[in-house]
Amino acid sequence: MLPLINLPVKIVKLFTSNVSESEVAAGVVMGMFFGFIPLNGPMAILLFVLFFIFRINRLASILVLPVFKLFYVLGVYRISDMVGGLLLIDLKFLSGVWRILTSLPVIAYLDLGNTLVTGGLVVSGVLAYPVYLASKKGIVVFRKKYFDKFKQTKFYKWFMKLPVISKIVSLANRR
Repeated sequence: MLPLINLPVKIVKLFTSNVSESEVAAGVVMGMFFGFIPLNGPMAILLFVLFFIFRINRLASILVLPVFKLFYVLGVYRISDMVGGLLLIDLKFLSGVWRILTSLPVIAYLDLGNTLVTGGLVVSGVLAYPVYLASKKGIVVFRKKYFDKFKQTKFYKWFMKLPVISKIVSLANRR
């Protein structure tokens, strides 16, 4: 039960703490990569490992993953499949590259022969920089414009006065 109570505090800290905008934006991009590939293969495991290696905001990744997965289910998978089919099947001059890549020891297990995986990686790669810039700008605007107003609301003041929340916030500030 405590993690459910702690989640709003973490979200508030995401917008108020010294977490850089770049880390939050990188977390959003990582959430997009998770959202635009199937999560049942070795590529998802590799992304999961990268999730812990790189300096990103993991909370931002977790929060935006359902949003990007919803986009994926609503139609991005068709675009990913089309792009993957184009790269893997239709462009014959790339067949040698794919043959070499899929015969390499580790890369052969990453399921790059699947059009949804390859297409999802390419679509995510193309969208990574614009999503990074947009989310970085969004967090800056939110922090400057809206969070000060949100802190003045009665709900915020009431929420922060709750004994459990004030205890969690004081413990979190000690870290």
